[in-house]
Amino acid sequence: MMHHESGFGSVKLRLMLVAVVVLGGVTARVDTAARCQAETFDVVALQEKIYTTIDLVRPAVVSISGGRSVFSGVIVSEEGHVLSAGHAVEPGVRYRITLLDGRRLRGIGKGSNPRADCALIQITDTVENLPFVPMGDSSELVVNQPCLSLSFPGGQRAGGEPVARFGRVVQANRSGRFLQSTALMEPGDSGGGLFDLNGRVIGIHSRITTSMERNYEVPVSVFRDFWSELNRPEFFEQSGPPQPKLGVRVTQESDTESAGGGIRVVDVIDDGIASTHGIRSGDVMQMVHGRVMTTPVELRAALVAARDDGSESIEVRLRRGEEAMELMIPFDVQREGAPAVPLPKYQEQKLTPPSGYRELADLPKQFADLESKLDDACLNITSTFGEDQTLSVVGTMLRDTRWVISKNSRIGQQPKAMLDGQSIGLEILRRDTDNDVVVLQTPEVLSRGVVLNANEDERLPVGSFLIVPDANGDGLISIVSSRRFQSRKQYSRGFLGVVPSTFQSNGGAILAEVLNDGAAKRAGLRTGDVITRLNDSDIQTHQDMRSFLSRVDPNMTIIATVLRDENEVTKSILLGAFPSRSGHAADQLDKSGRRDGFESVIPHDADLRPEDCGGPLFDLQGRFVGLNIARNSRVRSYALPATIISKLIEE
Repeated sequence: MMHHESGFGSVKLRLMLVAVVVLGGVTARVDTAARCQAETFDVVALQEKIYTTIDLVRPAVVSISGGRSVFSGVIVSEEGHVLSAGHAVEPGVRYRITLLDGRRLRGIGKGSNPRADCALIQITDTVENLPFVPMGDSSELVVNQPCLSLSFPGGQRAGGEPVARFGRVVQANRSGRFLQSTALMEPGDSGGGLFDLNGRVIGIHSRITTSMERNYEVPVSVFRDFWSELNRPEFFEQSGPPQPKLGVRVTQESDTESAGGGIRVVDVIDDGIASTHGIRSGDVMQMVHGRVMTTPVELRAALVAARDDGSESIEVRLRRGEEAMELMIPFDVQREGAPAVPLPKYQEQKLTPPSGYRELADLPKQFADLESKLDDACLNITSTFGEDQTLSVVGTMLRDTRWVISKNSRIGQQPKAMLDGQSIGLEILRRDTDNDVVVLQTPEVLSRGVVLNANEDERLPVGSFLIVPDANGDGLISIVSSRRFQSRKQYSRGFLGVVPSTFQSNGGAILAEVLNDGAAKRAGLRTGDVITRLNDSDIQTHQDMRSFLSRVDPNMTIIATVLRDENEVTKSILLGAFPSRSGHAADQLDKSGRRDGFESVIPHDADLRPEDCGGPLFDLQGRFVGLNIARNSRVRSYALPATIISKLIEE
C-alpha cells in the first residue's frame, strides 16, 4: 500500500478514498434505511474529514468561567443554549462565556443534574450571528466510530482556541447513561464536546479514570430527554430518561365486563397534555398507542413505548358516558410541574449513517510498513545519574552526520547506545537547557536517520495525523491538538523536598523540615542540616536555595555542601520533578520531569511515556516535523518543531 524513498522525505500513501458527506452548520437526520456495508478504511480521507469537522464545530465550543471554576461548553442553538457538565454548573450563578472569536458574553446557570452530570447555561446577551452546532442522536452511535473532542482544558495551551483530540467510540451504552471513547480528557475539559464527523455534538465531557481508554461522556440524548428540566434554574436528580406523562391520574375501572374495560381518569392536571387536548375527568381510556388499558401500569408502558418509538403523536381510544371517542394527541415527553420547552429546531439534512471501523481499534497497525522505516531513525540511549541510577531515553539520529539529538534532562553521564548490534559510546557536544535538548556525537558517520527541513512543521494544520515510531514496537498515532505556542515554565524545577529558612545571619539555608518523599531524604540529609553551597553557587539564604532550584532541571544530580554539627560534608543528590499534589486521576500517570518551559511546542495527543521523549515525530508523508520533548499531562505531549532543531544544529 505504501511506497518509500530514502530519507523519510517522500512517502506516498496509496489508499482507497472514502466519500463522506460534509455539513456546514445544519442539523442532520440519518436515514437509517440507507445504512450500508462498512466502507473501506482510508486514513487520508479520514484526515481531511477531521480538518473539516474541526473548522465546522470549534466556533461553537466555548470557555466558561464563574462560580470559582473554569470549564467548557458547547452552544447548540441560535438562542444561546450552552450544554455543559452537571458537576460544573450551579443554577442561578452568573457565568462568563468566551467565544473563539474573542467575544465575551454573559450567561446564567439553568437546570443542573449532578447525578446524570448534565447542565445548561443560557446566554443572556443579545448576540447576532451566534455560532452553534446541532445536537446529534447518541442512540445511533456504533462501536469504533471515529469522534473528535474539542474543549478548553486547564494548564498550558495555545491562546483562546480549543484543543482537539481524536478518538473512537468504545462503548455506546443504549441505556443512555454514559458514552465511552478514547478521545482523551483532563481537568478543565468538563463540559466540552464530543463530536461525530458530521459536525454534531454527540456527548459532553464528564469524567475519566486512570486508564487512557476510559473517558466518559454524557450522551447528548440525555440533554434531549431532560430539556424541560434543564431550562429551569434548579437542581434536579433524575438519573435515567424521564418518564412521559399525559398529565392525568387514573384508576382501574371497576365495571370492566359490562362497560368494555379500561382505566378511569380521576383527575386532569391543568395545562397538561391531557387537559389541553380534550381528555376530561371521568373518561375511561380503553386503548393508548395500540395497547389495551386494564391497569395504570399499561398506561405507563404505552407512554414509554411511544417515547422510545419517537412518536410525534399517540392515539387514545376512550369512552365518555355512552359515547366512544378517538383522540390523536400530539405527544411530548412532559413531566408534571415541568414546562414543556421545545427543543432547538435545525434544518434537516440527510447524512451518511455512522460507520465503525475496526481498524481504529489498533490504528498503529495501519501504518506498520511506514513506521518500520521511520523507526530506523531511533536510537535507544542509556546513561547514569549519580552512583546508582540509570535512565533510558530515545535519541534521534541525523543522517549523514555523526550527531544524535535527544532530551537533555534524561541524559546523564557516560551515555551509550546499541547501534547495529554493537555498543557505542556517545560524546556530549552541547546541552541546550532552555529547550532541554542535548547533541551527542557517534564514533562514525550515520548512514540513516532524519533529514532536517526547517519548514516541515509549518505545514501541519490542527487535526493532522502524526506518527511516533518505536524501534521496539508499533509506535503511536496522534493528531496535532492546537497551533504551536510557547510553553511557559511552570512545574519544571528541581524538587529537593525540604522546608528551608535562612541560617543565622546569611549563613546558609537551614533545613527546618525534610520531607519523606523528597530527594534530600533519599540522599541522607537531616533536619537541622545547613546547606552552604549547591554545585558552584554559594547559598547564603533560603531564597538563594530556591532560586538555584528554579534554574536547574529535574532529574539532575547536584552536589550539596552541608554543615552538620560543625562539620562540613558533601552530598550527591539526584533531584526529582516537582510533585503534583492533586488526587485527580489525570495526575496518576508518569509525566516528564522537565515538562514545560520551551521556546515553542507542537502539542499532540500521543500517549507518550517519559522515556519515549527524545525520539522523532513524523507526518503521514514520513517527513520529520519535530522532536518529542515532554509528556506534559494526561493529554498533552509536546514536540519541539523541526525549525528549532534545525536552528540548534546550525549553531
